[in-house]
Amino acid sequence: MKPLTRVEARKERKRGNALAAVAALFAAVVLGVVVTAFVVLNNDLDEANKARDALARQVQSLGEKPVAGPPGSRGEAGETVIGQSGPPGPTGSPGPTGPSGKPAPTITPSPGPTGATGPSGRPGADSTAPGPSGSPGQDATGAPGTNGQNGADGQDGTDGQDGSPPAAWTYTDPAGVTYQCTPVEDFDPANPRYRCTPTSTPPPDAPTTPDPSPNTSSAGLLGLLDRRRD
Repeated sequence: MKPLTRVEARKERKRGNALAAVAALFAAVVLGVVVTAFVVLNNDLDEANKARDALARQVQSLGEKPVAGPPGSRGEAGETVIGQSGPPGPTGSPGPTGPSGKPAPTITPSPGPTGATGPSGRPGADSTAPGPSGSPGQDATGAPGTNGQNGADGQDGTDGQDGSPPAAWTYTDPAGVTYQCTPVEDFDPANPRYRCTPTSTPPPDAPTTPDPSPNTSSAGLLGLLDRRRD
C-alpha cells in the first residue's frame, strides 16, 4: 500500500476529529433524553401519589378504611435480598477479525557526517617466527694447535662373575651336517658335558669328515661353541 503524504495524513486526522465530535454530540443527546424521561416519570409518580391520597380521604369520609392505607402513607421499604449468582453463560462465538492497520510510512534516513579519525593503536607484540637465514660466512683456517698431554691411566676394573654353561646350542660342521647339542643326564655345571645329535644329512657333494662323538668332551665342544654358536 502506498504510504500517505503529509496532506493526506492531515485530512485523515481532521476526519477522525469530526467523527469524534459527532460521537460526543450523540452521547450528549442520549444522556439528555434519559434525564428528561427520568424527570417526566418523577412528575407522573407525584401526580399518582396525589390522586391516591385524595381517594384515601374520600374513603375515610365515608366511614371506611382505605385498602392502600391512610393518605400520605407510602409503605415501608422492602428488604433487600441478593440472590445467588447464576451459572456462567456459554462462551460466545469470537467476533469478526478487524481490518488490517495501515502500514507505517517508509522513512529513509540520510547518512550522517563522517566521524573524526581515531587514535593510532598500540604496537603489536614481538614476532616468534624465525627470520630468514643469513648468508654463509667466509671460511677461516687457523694455525694447528699443540698436542695435548697424555691422560692418566684409568683404575683397574673389578673381576667379572663366572658365567653359566649354555642350556643347548646348534652347530654345522664343514661337511654341512647340523648338530643339536643338549646337556647329558646328571649334568654338572662345574664340568659341563653335552650330547650332540645330527639333525640333518650332508649334501651329496660334501667332503667326508668324521662324525663327532656323542660323548665329546666339554673342552672340545666349548671350542666349537666359540666358533659356530648361532
